[in-house]
Amino acid sequence: MVIFDCDGVLVDSEILLTDVHVTQLRKLGLNITHAELTERFLGVTDRAMHAALEADLGAPFPDDYDREVKAELRRCSARELRAVPCAAAALRRLHGPCCVASSSAQAELEFKLDATGLAPYFSGNVFSADVVAAGKPAPDIFLYAACAMRVDPAECLVIEDSVNGVKAAVAAGMDVIGFTGASHLTPAYGDRLLAAGAHAAVGGFGSLTRLLPERFVQLD
Repeated sequence: MVIFDCDGVLVDSEILLTDVHVTQLRKLGLNITHAELTERFLGVTDRAMHAALEADLGAPFPDDYDREVKAELRRCSARELRAVPCAAAALRRLHGPCCVASSSAQAELEFKLDATGLAPYFSGNVFSADVVAAGKPAPDIFLYAACAMRVDPAECLVIEDSVNGVKAAVAAGMDVIGFTGASHLTPAYGDRLLAAGAHAAVGGFGSLTRLLPERFVQLD
């Protein structure tokens, strides 16, 4: 089974989310760069990121912070959200089970996949870290997905764009390919993913499709 992360693998949403957070955090007086936010929090859950940023701020976020972020992200997404290039073409070539396992909230996952036209490829098999005790780099969400899909973790291949996600997949006993094909990363970030335990790193879906074992993909 192939397990995809969502943000930064299937949908090019990480850069939009980072923009929204940076803008909202600066309104609170916390000056943080896009690069720092990506470096520290790529692949982690919202609750873990919020706890760390509240510590930086020295105060709790306003009660409406999450609501403001989600509302602005929806507005930006309606205008700008796109699937990562060639994602749909690659998904059409898969055979056998596949699913999504992500740190994003369930409602946000479903919105992004619907908005980009990718939802039908997963037949509702979309799993959020909302349902597990610990987010990435803990293996919980990947083990949950494997259990839900009734697939041995050793038979799973994870596609991940974050160091935390790669570490989570390795901890789950799964093979993992690092992915740098979305707009928030450069190919050089692949070295970080390899160092975290990915057995390969690719810069897009064309390279990924060529690299997938035959049991996962239809050959030309």
